[in-house]
Amino acid sequence: MLLQFSVENYKSIKEKAYLSLIPSTNKEHPNNIASIGKYSALKSAAIYGANASGKTNLIEAMATAALIIATSETRPVAAEIPHIRPFKFDENTVDKPSSFEFIFIADDNIKYVYGFSADRNKVHEEYLYYYLSSTASTIFERTDNQIDYPQKEKHALDPLKERNTPNKLFISTATTWNYKKTYIPYMWLIRSLSVLSDFHPLLPISLNRLADDQDGSLKKFTINLLHHADINIDDYEIDAIDQKDEPNAFLLTSLLKNALPNAQVTPSKTFRVTTAHKVSNIKYQLNLSEESKGTRQLFTLSPFLKEVFEHGKTLVVDELDASLHSFLVQYLVDLFHDPEINSKNAQLVFSTHDTNLLSLDTFRRDQIYFVEKNIETAESSVYSLDEFSVRKVENIERGYLLGRYGAIPFLQTGGNLWE
Repeated sequence: MLLQFSVENYKSIKEKAYLSLIPSTNKEHPNNIASIGKYSALKSAAIYGANASGKTNLIEAMATAALIIATSETRPVAAEIPHIRPFKFDENTVDKPSSFEFIFIADDNIKYVYGFSADRNKVHEEYLYYYLSSTASTIFERTDNQIDYPQKEKHALDPLKERNTPNKLFISTATTWNYKKTYIPYMWLIRSLSVLSDFHPLLPISLNRLADDQDGSLKKFTINLLHHADINIDDYEIDAIDQKDEPNAFLLTSLLKNALPNAQVTPSKTFRVTTAHKVSNIKYQLNLSEESKGTRQLFTLSPFLKEVFEHGKTLVVDELDASLHSFLVQYLVDLFHDPEINSKNAQLVFSTHDTNLLSLDTFRRDQIYFVEKNIETAESSVYSLDEFSVRKVENIERGYLLGRYGAIPFLQTGGNLWE
């Protein structure tokens, strides 16, 4: 369960920005709060802002951190650390490392704090703490190649320290060599956090999972999801085919190479997807490419949704509303707030331009975030609606569109575009 993510010196985010899922003392919408032991977290958070404000950069920062962690152990010694992009509009930051931090409750119900700072060539800082009481205990701390840990762990970690390299994360190295105290938090970071952005080839990953549906449970979930969304697909088939026989098929390899430039990619897998519709008691088939963008979007999301609901994971989606009707986006959000469907305390964090969701009937104030870019400095700032004095009966959507909370575009009308 994610409690907080923070990032500093990444793309348009110069100063440290926080996305907190720790609920305030507000008592509204109790079903919007997940609880594990003594800890609580929000089940969802919506991120708003103008185009080019930095919404995507905030989510890509999470994707970048997750990708660096997941690929650390397979990174060659001389390879660059992928996707590090410091704030470039200040000569004081362009050569400094980017910093990322996660605070989360792992599968052992223990609170962990994990963070690191890195540039393209090396890791500058790294740390992992855990809470067995109200005070944090250190698992390890790292500054450049100096790694420190409690004296009682020297026998276990001294040999592993020598196996680490400047461009690798020690949490990954220690876990690979079976150090128990890093295993659970490391596995949470690479398995319980799914960030869907341009860094991740969503459609081919979805098709892989849909094609590998051994017991048919994913098909049942997907068909039910489509039906509840008023999409009349009654069945679908996925066939792995030879690439040369399907020039318009969805290719896995090229997309994976873009997402994981340092990873070894297996030969291309190509899929033909056909959907079945029953119209006037007659069954018709379409290629998935013939379906609407919204249908394809929901079809693509279905394996991720099933996974997070069944295992209580955290799903982060950039532009959840892309090609989806407002009612459908509302429906997806409501699923996460439904205690019967979301019995494992899954979380949804997403960016959107859909202002119809901006309502205190759906969200608590601490679930609504804004990202605004300073036109003078090009810096993005992240803040919550909870920082404003908002009445319970206030029309949040109207207030946002009127500019009351910032994070909207200021358009210039009139004038000649050719002069």
